Amino acid sequence: MKRITIYGILLLMALTMQAQTSAKAKERVAEVRKLYAAAKERMAQNDREENPARSGMETTFYYMVPGAGPTKHHIHYYFGEEESDEGETTGFTPYFITVSYNVAARNFYEEYLIDEKTEKLIFAYYHAPEFDGSKSETRYYYYKDGEVAHQDVKGENYHDAVFSTRLVHDFLEAFHHILHVDY
Repeated sequence: MKRITIYGILLLMALTMQAQTSAKAKERVAEVRKLYAAAKERMAQNDREENPARSGMETTFYYMVPGAGPTKHHIHYYFGEEESDEGETTGFTPYFITVSYNVAARNFYEEYLIDEKTEKLIFAYYHAPEFDGSKSETRYYYYKDGEVAHQDVKGENYHDAVFSTRLVHDFLEAFHHILHVDY
């Protein structure tokens, strides 16, 4: 009888913790969706400006993949300006990155929402066509500490949450390297 009581208490504790985590995750997902909508509006506003080059940078490269043929990889960084106390521009920080590429006849698309202050990943989205004509989509919502708050996977999952954070780290490193190269 004592065993049943102990198992019952442990089960109730686990369910309570799950409910608290679930509520916290739902709150974070809602917050990230607002940040995503604000970033998309900011991107649209930047595209309407006279000089959109001050808020975005694109790079495209082409290469051959053995067995798949020619591949095109396109990366678009959307960034804001960092200002000093005197109002002078001191640097640029990406807040959104889009990546599109093809492998053979399949076109892939990715989005990354980044916290400008910490340069940590907030949200990652992946879209991939399947060979049978269906589409796979994966979304990762991150807490401010970098842990995954929620994931939504439909179809095949091509990137895991840890790989996504490492990939964004590499994209950010490349961005900062490009801006600080002296020619």
